Amino acid sequence: MQALKYLIAVTFAGWAMTPALAALGRAPLAEIAGTLAATAASQVVAAKKLAAVSPNPTLYTLQSQTLDTGTVVTEYVNSGGIVFALTWVGPVLPDLTLLLGDYFPTFKAQTDRRRAAGQRGGPVQVNADGLTVGSAGRMGHFSGYAYAASLVPTGVDVAALLKDAP
Repeated sequence: MQALKYLIAVTFAGWAMTPALAALGRAPLAEIAGTLAATAASQVVAAKKLAAVSPNPTLYTLQSQTLDTGTVVTEYVNSGGIVFALTWVGPVLPDLTLLLGDYFPTFKAQTDRRRAAGQRGGPVQVNADGLTVGSAGRMGHFSGYAYAASLVPTGVDVAALLKDAP
């Protein structure tokens, strides 16, 4: 009985320590557990970017969060309240299993296929089953983006949206 209590306590402690990132295709989180609030500077950049690429700002909103690692994750949220795109930039690659959510198996299958073909290292580019991911970096500086084509609001030019993405 004591072992069961310990196992339950450890399980809940692990859940509490896991950062709750919003995933592609899910509702955004107002604040990521264990993160710092987005800085005023990143909010100004996000507002300028929104004005530059969206003819109708009501099509989507932006939310930026700075993780404890210093990596900034920006969520692009459609008018239905669903994250349709993400970008990240910072010293540590964020956990893509969390960021990509239900789309992660597609990403993993594509990257595994490339590894099996002998492609290792370098930037990753995936475009399969409605998922597009670009990720690059080196130790201390990672950046990337992901979006689900079926969730992009009509009238939003994803290429323009991500043109200045990290």
